[in-house]
Order: sequence, then structure tokens, then C-alpha cells
Amino acid sequence: MRQPTPYRQMELNPRIADGDMHSPEMVRQQVEQARQQAEYYEAQRRELEESNEKKVLFNDSLNEIGMKLHNAVRRLERELESMEREAGEVAQVNECLKRHLQILSSLQPQQWSTEGFHERLREAMPKLERAANDFEEAYASAPRYRHTDIFRYKPGVEGRQGINWGSIRTQLAHGFFFHLPLFILLLISWGIYLLISHT
Repeated sequence: MRQPTPYRQMELNPRIADGDMHSPEMVRQQVEQARQQAEYYEAQRRELEESNEKKVLFNDSLNEIGMKLHNAVRRLERELESMEREAGEVAQVNECLKRHLQILSSLQPQQWSTEGFHERLREAMPKLERAANDFEEAYASAPRYRHTDIFRYKPGVEGRQGINWGSIRTQLAHGFFFHLPLFILLLISWGIYLLISHT
């Protein structure tokens, strides 16, 4: 009778079967893989922390700049409203003075006849007075305007003033205080000269 052949297990992994599973090379590879995996997770953790820090910093900057812009826009809107309101007032003054100018330009006294002169003059004087009063009132309101300097300087005033005495007085005062030490030194020297010459 024929003897049965012994059962032989198939070698699915020859290296394991040969005992290479715990070889130094295999252990070194496993350690290297573990190290690389640990470095990968550490890099992921650092990247997540950096992303969170950058997110917080960006959010803080966003809030700060947003608040600055918000305050600036509110102030600019208030300023624009003030400018528009003032521009409306200046436009009203301009229209008023333009009407006076048209009325006064139509008077033309050089063409008045002698016989009707007094009547024409009596009718024209109130118009001239109203124009002068409105002109003075417009330029008297200069301090309440913030956005325009137009009412601070009356047309024609500079020409009538001629010499600017205020500016001259200011320059003389500056010159006096500049030369005052020299004047005192000369005065002391002159006093010493008089004392020496009389002794």
C-alpha cells in the first residue's frame, strides 16, 4: 500500500516564512515609517496651529480696520452733510446778492432825466440800502462758516486799505525785538565811554 505524502503548507510570504519578518533591515524600515508618520502628523498639527493663529490675527485686524473704517465713514458722512448744508446757505446768499446786482445794474442813474430825478432817486435808495445791508450781513456771518473762507475777505476792501498797517506794525515789532540786545549793548558801551571820558 502506498504511503500518503506529508502535507506541505504553501508559502504565501516567503520572507516571513524564511524568518525575515524580524530581520534588522525590516525593523529599520518599520522604525523609519513610524518616524515619517510621526513627522507627518506633527507637521499637520503645526500647520493647524499656525492656521488658527493666522485666523485669529486676521480676525483681529479685520475688526480693527473695520471699526476704523466705520468711524471714518460716519465722520465723513457728518462732514458731507455739514458741507452740503453750508453749500446750500452759501448758494442762497449768492442768489440774493445776484438779484441785488441785477436790480442795481438796471437802475442806470446816468440816464435819469432832470425832471424825474428826485422821484427816481427816492425809489432807488431803498434798493441800494437793502443791497448794502444784505452784503454786510453776508460778510458778518463769516465766523459761522466752517468750510469756506469766502466771507472772511470783502471784495474791494484790500484796494481801499492801500498800505497794510497791521503788517507793517508786526514787522517793526519783530525788528525791534531782534535788534533790542544790540541796542542795549550799545547803550551800555556809550555809558562806559561817558564815565571814562569824564574821569
